[in-house]
Parts: sequence; C-alpha cells; structure tokens
Amino acid sequence: MNTAQASAFYDIQGLASLRAQASTAPGQATREVGAQFEALFMQMMVKSMREATISGGLFDSNQMDFYQGMFDQQVSLHLSRQGALGLSDILVEQLDGNPAATGRTQQAGEELRPELLLARRGNASPAAAMPLMPGASAAAPAAASAAATGQSGWLPESPEKFIRGVWRYAADAAARIGLDPDVLVAQSALETGWGRKVMKAADGGSSFNLFGIKADARWDGASTSVNTLEYRDGIAQVQRASFRVYESIRESFDDYVDFLTSNPRYQDALGKVRDGREFLRELQGAGYATDPAYADKIINIIDTEAYGPVFEALKSTASLSLTGQNG
Repeated sequence: MNTAQASAFYDIQGLASLRAQASTAPGQATREVGAQFEALFMQMMVKSMREATISGGLFDSNQMDFYQGMFDQQVSLHLSRQGALGLSDILVEQLDGNPAATGRTQQAGEELRPELLLARRGNASPAAAMPLMPGASAAAPAAASAAATGQSGWLPESPEKFIRGVWRYAADAAARIGLDPDVLVAQSALETGWGRKVMKAADGGSSFNLFGIKADARWDGASTSVNTLEYRDGIAQVQRASFRVYESIRESFDDYVDFLTSNPRYQDALGKVRDGREFLRELQGAGYATDPAYADKIINIIDTEAYGPVFEALKSTASLSLTGQNG
C-alpha cells in the first residue's frame, strides 16, 4: 500500500505522508486527495441518510451512534477507493487539467467522470497539452473515423486522430454559420476529452453527443440519462440529466448547429462567428455551459502550438480540393 494513502479514516500518519508526497510527487498525491474528498462526500451522504431514519429504537444510544459513525466513515473510505461515485476522477481531471467533458456530461455510477468537465480544466488546458501521435505528420491525409458512419466502437488514440476524424463534419457544420471549423473541433474535444469520454447511450454504445446537448422538450429522438457536473455560483454540483443520442458524428455536428440557430438566446453568439474567440465568449455568456472558464479552455486548445499544423494542413487540403473542383 502506498504510505501516502490513509487506509483508515483515523490514519493521521497516512494523511501526514500525503502532505509530504504532495511536495515530492504532486501527480500521485492528487489522486489520493481526490479519493479522500470523495470519501468525505460519501460520509455526508451516509450521515444525511442516518439522520433521516427514525430513531428511538431499542439499541439507540450515544455509544451506538459513536461506533455507527466510525463504521460509516470507514465504509465511505473503502468505497471511495473503488471509485463508487467517480468524484475522485472528476477532481483529478479538474486539478490536473484533463479534459473530461466540460463539467456537463458525466456517466452515471461507476462511469461518472466531469461536463463533465465533463469543462473543468484550468487555464493551461491539458487537452491542449496532449501530444500528437509519435512520428505523425501534420500533413498526412485526413482519414474519416469509423464513428462517422455510426459505429459505436469509436475511441480516438490521440488528439490528432480525433481532429482528423471529425474535421470534415465540423467543416460542413461550421460552413453553415460562417464559423472557423477548428472552433467546433476544439469545443467537441473539450466536451468529450478528445473523443475518449463520450457519454454512453442506454444500450452501452456511443451517444455521439459531442457537445453535451441535453434532451429537453424540443427533442423527440433517443436520449440517455447521466450524471452531470454543473456550476452554481461557482460551486460544482452533481446533477442527473437527460442528453441527446445520435447515430453518428455528422448528426451530432449538424444538430449542434441546428440547436444554436433555432435558439434565440444564442443569436448574439452567432453574430460573432467571424471571430471564433468572441463567438465562444458570447456562447458562454448566453449560458451554454455553466463552467466559468468554458470559453477560455476551448481557446487554449485552439491556440496550442502542437495542433496548429494539423488544423492548417486540413484547411489547406480542403482549399486544394475546392480549387480542383472549380478548375
């Protein structure tokens, strides 16, 4: 067992070791801190359930309450080690900067992860920090992902493969509103952790929901119910919500544009499409996401030097294709 881990709720020495580890190996300590926080959260849940139970039984006493409390705390710590709620994963992503969704699209139960993000990273976007595939060339031909045709096994191996897999659909959707396609690619990357944390449909397949759009009264298609991390007054809260399910990536991008153009609250954002950064800030201001850093996180991805050549190569390829057609 890692000496920094407190295996018992009363293990003060383990917590002291955790503090020391935070200085020498902050990456490892972060996950342990997340587990401890999840344990505290679970303790609060159990305590609330205990308080809601009718008391006054034969075995009720101060001593029983004391030992019951010890038991509840230990069970909470044990369950947190197993990721029962998934809150530790959310916190690790938020503290370390991993892209899970935007803090808006997390899976339920053991699959709970943060919109995510789930839109939860700091100013130095970890999504932006993910490297290209070793030896990959930014000028390599773009290949369509299997997910584009509706296959549910889509799991991009790298940010570059994600970009190339969704580019043609992002470009088509962006052209409808006059927006630079790299804005939509970066937004979908943030929402889904570069395609690796797309929420699942009820049948276990991919929902292909790349923008965290909820299934409200206007939606008559398939939906999936998941836990989502919402921000209220700057405080993250886990809530349950229904999200739209699509048949393919193309359908997700097309519906995103339909969602924006049919919603009056986003008209100001659509008026800023000539400047992708202003568009994103207006989108956030209109309430598209509750994460206060949502727009900045997407902009960080767009501005990441490692992805620039990929975006430019894809744009050049599209431009040459159009030139050839016109010629």
